[in-house]
Order: sequence, then structure tokens, then C-alpha cells
Amino acid sequence: MMDPRAPRYRWAWATLVSAQVMLLIVGGIALALWWWPEPHSDWAYYWQAAGRPEAYVRGGLGLWLLALPKVLGLSPVAASLAINVPSALWLLFLAYRLDDGRWKILAQLVALYLLLITPFAGIVQLDLVAAAALGTAFWLLADDRLRMASRWRSGFAVACIVFAVSTKPQYALVLWALLVLTLPVAWLLRRSLSSGFQRVLLALLVGSVLGFAVDMAMRVSSGKTEQIRTSSAVTLYGGLLVSSDQRSQGCGYWSVEAAQAAKDDLHKPLSEAVIDRLRAKPASHWVSVVRCKAPEILSPPPYALYWLIESPNVRAAIDARPDHEQINATYQQALRAERKVYGWARALIILASVWTALVLLRRRNPLGALPLLWLVGFWSVHVVFEVQGRYFLGLFVLAPLLCAAVARLAERPATSGGGGSQAF
Repeated sequence: MMDPRAPRYRWAWATLVSAQVMLLIVGGIALALWWWPEPHSDWAYYWQAAGRPEAYVRGGLGLWLLALPKVLGLSPVAASLAINVPSALWLLFLAYRLDDGRWKILAQLVALYLLLITPFAGIVQLDLVAAAALGTAFWLLADDRLRMASRWRSGFAVACIVFAVSTKPQYALVLWALLVLTLPVAWLLRRSLSSGFQRVLLALLVGSVLGFAVDMAMRVSSGKTEQIRTSSAVTLYGGLLVSSDQRSQGCGYWSVEAAQAAKDDLHKPLSEAVIDRLRAKPASHWVSVVRCKAPEILSPPPYALYWLIESPNVRAAIDARPDHEQINATYQQALRAERKVYGWARALIILASVWTALVLLRRRNPLGALPLLWLVGFWSVHVVFEVQGRYFLGLFVLAPLLCAAVARLAERPATSGGGGSQAF
């Protein structure tokens, strides 16, 4: 059988990687410069609040990263490209670095997903840079080829998790769900628990707690208590408490009613408001809401092209053109193609996570459960909170990286490199 890693095939791999890199760079920049999407919705807040601690509501350390190109005078589109394109390229590098497979299948899944979200590169969002930070933590915990002592790699990994979680507190909820779900796995395989497995879990726990604390501290220091409470609570109200149980009414999505309900309950402690809302309807209603949301949770829709073309200034420019009907027809065709490819990518990534779990758990290695629990953690969080396609970016781009990381960790001896000390 031909070995794709043999010298005679290196040119083919170099060509493939170069093509992927060029598509990410040229595709992201070209789409952004072509349509030039202005910040709106959450993106408008991010741009306005970047570098202004008194305006802080959310965004964590990623918001300060966005402030750097803003201070240099870059436009929102240029600032977004300056952050998002390097983040995508870094994730691609990590995928190839971590994937030890002969055919680099996990790296190809990461590349495919990144190519699907190239329309997202020119939008003022922090999802991609947060995912890149968390992916870097996975790399630091798994790659023993780094000439760095274990304690330093552990510390840098925790710092990356802090950055990611403060930027996207959703990651804290997902990681906490993952850590809770590892308890039965750890109990069943308690005789097989390695120090590496325990240290990975400890890094995830410490980093997620500290990252969440950083976000909370920034929220408190801004003094916008009422606005922050409403902004945070509306994801819970839209996701469950005020959600319809009918798909035609957008069950689980943000709604004006959810935002108003979050404001109406400001006079109550959040815990009391939640209990009152839950008691107001029978349990069967909440089961019906979750059942309605389930397809959106298990099969979240694509989002990148939509957020680009439906930006208000882009939509207005298209509608003002005499050939707008032709453009809209082409746009709908592109959406259908995106939906089809996205569906295949999503299914393959889930399959890779399941396969990694089966292979490693058959060897009684608890590390194998982590990619699968990463998926389940995302799903369980969104059973309660608001659903939206872009909220699942981290799930799909990081699942193959996590598969590659745990596969590498599982093959590592009890002691290995890392500057001569024990590694993760």
C-alpha cells in the first residue's frame, strides 16, 4: 500500500496544504472586501466596546485583542481580517501538527470546516479567535515534541483556556459539563486512569474557572449591572424560559419576547425568576420545548454565508441593484450548496469523535471519551440555552483537534520529553 508520508508524495501534501492556506487567505479577504459587511447586532457591540472597559458587557480578553487593530485605525473589516484569518491559519497548523494519522483525516476535517466559514472572516466576531486559543491549549497539553518543560506547557495551556473562556463563557459551561460527564467514565475505568488524564482534566477545570472569573471581574468593573444581567439572561429566556415549542415560531432562538421577559424580571434574583418561570407551566411544556429544539442542537445549520450577505449594508446594496433578483437566486443556490457540504462535514466530525471514543475506550483509555463528551457537553448546554448556528463553531472546529490530541496522548509513555521532565 502506498504510504502518503513517503518522500515521493511530499509534494502532493505540500500542494494540498498550500491550496488550503491560499483558499483561507484569499477566500476570506476577497469576500470581506467584496461585500464589506459593517458591524451589526452583537458585532456592533464588540466593535464599539473594544478598548473601552466602561462599555464592557461581554467579550473577555478577546475584546482587548480586537482593540489593538482598532487603536491602529483599521476599519472593522480590516480589523476582523487581521484577527480571523491568522486564527484560521493557526487552527489549520494545529490540525496538521497534532494529526499523526497516515492520511491526516482529522486535519482534513478541520480544513473543510474552516473553508466553509471563510465568509465569517470579515465579520467582527470573536468566535474564531476563542476557538484558536482553546485549540492551542489542546496542542500544548498533547504535543511532547515541544522543547518546553511540563510545568510551562501546563501554565501556557491554562492561560489559553482563560483567554478562550473569558472571550466565550459558553466554553466554561461546556467544559464543566464535560468534566461532570467524565466522572462515570473515570469511575468505570479507575484502574486505567493515568496521571496525564488527570492533569488534562485539572488544566481544563482551572482554566475554565479562572476564565469565567476574568469575565465576571470585567463585568463588575464596568458597572453595567442591569445591562449585563439582561444580556446574559436572554440566552436562557430565549433558549427555554420564554421559548415556543413550535419550530414555525423559532423555538430555542432569540426573540423580542425573550428580551422583554429578561427585562421584566430584573427586579427578582435570577434564581427566583427562573424558578417562577418554570413553575408557571407544566413539565410537559418544557419537554416539548426541548423536543422542538433537538434538531437544531444535534444538526445546527450553517451560518457564515448568511451573516455576511444578510448584514444590513450588504442586503441594502444588493436590493438596490437592478440585477438583485439574479444575485438573490445565486445566493440561494450558494446557501443550498453550503447546507449540503456543511451537513456532510458535521456528520463526519461527529463520526470521527465516536470512532476515537470506540478505539480508545476499547483499550480502556479514558482519554477516548473526551471528544465525544465535548459534543455531548455542547448539546447539553444548549438544551437550556439559546440555539444559533454560530454558537456551535467551537464544537465542530475543535472536535477533530481534540480527537488528534487525545490519540497522541494515548500513545505517549508514562514519562516523555518536554525538556526532560514529565509531560502531559
